[in-house]
Amino acid sequence: MSLEKLRRLDDTRLEVPVDYKPGMRVNGNIYVDRILEKELEASAVEQVANVATLPGIVRASIAMPDIHTGYGFPIGGVAAFDHGSGIISPGGVGYDIN
Repeated sequence: MSLEKLRRLDDTRLEVPVDYKPGMRVNGNIYVDRILEKELEASAVEQVANVATLPGIVRASIAMPDIHTGYGFPIGGVAAFDHGSGIISPGGVGYDIN
């Protein structure tokens, strides 16, 4: 995927639009300023998009400024899932503390 598809929403947020990748249910939001944006790992942004495809995700797939590639979820990633239709993912917590 291409980082050119990202959209700057304001001084502190980038959007990974729902059309970034087929199957995304919600947008991604990465909280990062223009300086740290230059350090984004394409694979971590891809993981933000992957999380946005999960069943029952609520509102957005979110990532903090220190985002980097993890095991499924990006490290620094946050997501909420609907109790009835969502999932529970140990990758969203971290396998070391799971």
